[in-house]
Amino acid sequence: MISSSSHTTCLLALVILFLGNYAASIKIPMGDLSGVPPFNVTQKSLLKFLKLEDTIKFKVSALYVFGDSTVDSGNNNFLISQAKANYIPYGIDFGDGKPTGRYTNGRTEADFIGLSDKENKTLRTGVNYGSGGCGILSTGKNYLGTCLPFYKQIDYFETTINNLKKRFKSKKRFAHYLSKSLLFIDIGNIDMSSDYDGIGSTINRTYTVPQYAQTVAKEFSKSLERLYKLGARKFLVNNLGAMGCIPAQVLGLKHKILCVKTTNMHAVEYNKVLSKMLPKVQASLLGSKIVIGDAYKVLMDAVTFPALYG
Repeated sequence: MISSSSHTTCLLALVILFLGNYAASIKIPMGDLSGVPPFNVTQKSLLKFLKLEDTIKFKVSALYVFGDSTVDSGNNNFLISQAKANYIPYGIDFGDGKPTGRYTNGRTEADFIGLSDKENKTLRTGVNYGSGGCGILSTGKNYLGTCLPFYKQIDYFETTINNLKKRFKSKKRFAHYLSKSLLFIDIGNIDMSSDYDGIGSTINRTYTVPQYAQTVAKEFSKSLERLYKLGARKFLVNNLGAMGCIPAQVLGLKHKILCVKTTNMHAVEYNKVLSKMLPKVQASLLGSKIVIGDAYKVLMDAVTFPALYG
């Protein structure tokens, strides 16, 4: 394990994701790092659930995570923001039952991807840059305070790899390491929900939903190209979940409903654009591999058939 003496203090608590139980040969040079506790969900079972087990065949040397509250592991705890999850009931099923800043009772999907099954004998490391309340086109400031938009998360990733490459014997070895790393990205939910028609937003007066979906997706494409230029080659991109079904959308409504259909349609519209765009992006980036995870279906299944999920 990485000792506390090797930790470097910075603005974020960037969480290291372990895929094994062996000593790290590479130390991430930034962040207050903490290990992810063991759990009885394996990478294999998660990928099967997401219907990705036949798609992701490559071995990864590290896992780098980008996104919003779906993957934020506590970074917002260190920002001036009301968008935090550092209080009960968040975290009640995580470790000792104390909130970590994850927007869940336990682990995020990024944690599960970062956990190893018994067949994996090699340690993989990585960094989580996720920040709740931010998106692809976000400025980093909203009515809840500050957050880390996608471009800023990529800035931190660039800082990480610039420091990390010094620990490799050659540029070739580092390029190989980075090309074998997996970048997991789950972002865009904020863009297509509160940023579009939330408190104080005027975007919906300028763009129709299809127009804005195209605008957001185009910027996302540029971000992928930037990550590619930095050396990333393997991407797992979640589409948008059924945003209209989250508690923040349905609580307080006069009539009790499972989901807000209009909000879900925003996600559906963006997902259609994303599914058509990503194959083209992959074709334009030589040697890249981009896999789409169907987060929308996963959440809708859980809402529609709750008994199947406990």
